[in-house]
Amino acid sequence: MVPRPEVVDRLRASRQASVVAVSAPAGYGKTSLLVDWAEHERRPFAWVTIDDADNDPLVLLAHVVVALHRIEPVPDTVIAGLRARGASIPGTVVPRVASAFAKRTKPFVLVLDDVDRLTDPMCVDAVAKLAAHAPAGSQLALSGRSLGTMPLSRLRSEGRLVEIGIRDLALDADGAHQLLRGAGLDVSKAKSAELADSTEGWPVGLYLAALSLQARSRSIAPAVRFTGDDRFLTDYVRSELLSRLPRDRVRFLTRTSVLERLCGPVCDAVVGRKGSAKILEAMEESNLLLVPLDRRREWYRYHHLFRDVLRSELQRSEPDAVADLHGRAADWFEANGMLEEAMEHARHRGDSDRVARLFQQYSLPLNRSGRFATMHRWLGYLGVQMVARYPALAVSAAWVSALSGEPRSADRWADLAFRAPEDWTPADGSATARSAMAMLSALMTRRGPASMLEDARLAVEEEPASSPWHPTALDLAGIACIGLGDLDAADRYLADAAELGVASGAIPAASLALAERSLIATARGEREAARAFAEHADKLVSSAHLEEYATSVPSFAATARVALRNGDNSGAAEALVRAQRARWTLTYAMPTVAVQTRLEFAHILLALSDAAGARTLMIEIDEIMEMRPDLGVLGLQAAELRQHLRASHGRAGGPSTLTAAELRLLALLPTYLSFREIGERLFVSPNTVKTQAISIYRKLGVSSRSGAVGTARELGLLEA
Repeated sequence: MVPRPEVVDRLRASRQASVVAVSAPAGYGKTSLLVDWAEHERRPFAWVTIDDADNDPLVLLAHVVVALHRIEPVPDTVIAGLRARGASIPGTVVPRVASAFAKRTKPFVLVLDDVDRLTDPMCVDAVAKLAAHAPAGSQLALSGRSLGTMPLSRLRSEGRLVEIGIRDLALDADGAHQLLRGAGLDVSKAKSAELADSTEGWPVGLYLAALSLQARSRSIAPAVRFTGDDRFLTDYVRSELLSRLPRDRVRFLTRTSVLERLCGPVCDAVVGRKGSAKILEAMEESNLLLVPLDRRREWYRYHHLFRDVLRSELQRSEPDAVADLHGRAADWFEANGMLEEAMEHARHRGDSDRVARLFQQYSLPLNRSGRFATMHRWLGYLGVQMVARYPALAVSAAWVSALSGEPRSADRWADLAFRAPEDWTPADGSATARSAMAMLSALMTRRGPASMLEDARLAVEEEPASSPWHPTALDLAGIACIGLGDLDAADRYLADAAELGVASGAIPAASLALAERSLIATARGEREAARAFAEHADKLVSSAHLEEYATSVPSFAATARVALRNGDNSGAAEALVRAQRARWTLTYAMPTVAVQTRLEFAHILLALSDAAGARTLMIEIDEIMEMRPDLGVLGLQAAELRQHLRASHGRAGGPSTLTAAELRLLALLPTYLSFREIGERLFVSPNTVKTQAISIYRKLGVSSRSGAVGTARELGLLEA
């Protein structure tokens, strides 16, 4: 209704600034201004409206990539990074998206609206990376009620930031007159000026006043000043707007305010009556602060400020109905397969049992899509006591933690699962609870390789060939046989795992089986078989974008072994670098693979005259075996390596001597997170982070965090 040519012209003339920051409380027309700017620009706009689900960096970056892709195709490597299971968010995904952002050839504007809803530090860091990589002629526009969490100070000092605030967005007397006339009111300029003064130029206050005056059909100034205070606004909307609407319309508004987004069917379910779609259409036509979310006019949302007021009114008028309304919404979203939204409404209802039940169903898709941040958020909400009541959820959490390099969490969740009776139904596709528990037990190998084999065999028997877990069960049986020193039996299990895994699309299981078969063939002196298995494993890992997934690390060991046998020392060294990026994920939560792989790498490093690197691996092997002392023949092999290293000499340090903990920290050094924030994320103290960082600097031959990042990128330890 009210164009803002002066502000829009300022934005159009701001191309030298890489970031535009629009910050003001709700109701000042931030989004409207950006829409107005887009309509007057030749450059295309990519638009992402942030909601709470975007507090998972993978989700946020996926939305950014989709928005950018609509303007200009995004490289396949970027999309592959988003799909890659286990890929490091700060080390791989964020750099790839930022690089794609920087290499756009067509000038554009990327809008992140409601960016103040981002609370996850890694999401904030991702936005900071985008801000730092805006290409010439393009801009990143950030809009929110407050941008205090955004790292804008450096941009401000460098003159690369344009800021729009309350003073720019508040309406003067002329703007108020335009808005009121646009809302259908025949008011004088004097009355408009009076309203502008009363509302202090607050656009939504003026708009609500217009709606009230329309209802009363007479032009008088409102009795209350719009200071932006929630109490004043709530009182005003209640007395001047809602009181003049039909009772059934008010009930519709307040009851549907429990919904983040609205469509006809879900509103029907919540309010318990038909015809909601027509009501939404009528509300949009009457400009009742309803925002369409798609071009088909199917989904809507209330203006954030209006929704806040409606929820406050609902709490005042029908406090006992709120839980039931959220329950109805959860019913509808669950019935329509929108489990994440169903979980949110169940959470607001206070129904933790339902959240846990829904999470069991949703955990496998979340796991397979790499949305570990979302999984950890829901696990944190449920807490240990609630998860203990749902063993299937505890099993899923243990697997995710084990494969994410979080052994203490894996132990905690596994303990909950192992204490539960076996009368529950798996939610991850396992055939039986007994089989699911057996596979988790085999993975963690708490009682040695003989018990590991017993557990794995049970799972092999109970999981049918059609089960998605059958290749994994075969893998575990084969690895147990390796721990027992029975390479012939191991190879038989692994051959079946590879064949079935490839056929069924269980790529992590198939690539692991092929890598282990290659290492067995190397031990037997079967060079051609070792090469074929290693190449097949590497091809599967690359095609499925599993380079940083825990089960892929043995494939790098197999590749390095083959290269070394062929006299290709540089090829072996390259495979070692690839392994470095994911080695930290192999912990005592999956000890047999973790120790076996490190033994292989240690022998390769010795062959490359790098005894210092081999000693680092030996220290890690000892730490794992302190937690899991019975690993069969691997313990004997570790003792032999330890004895050999006592007589070996080599350089004192270098990239190969980076420990698993240091490699994990290295992936976070390119971020804008402070050492304190990194420590919170890794569950260690800031002093520990600082100590590890100094050790990284020394081993990479640098003296600063930025120097470490640059050198690590040159070495291939971080995404360039």
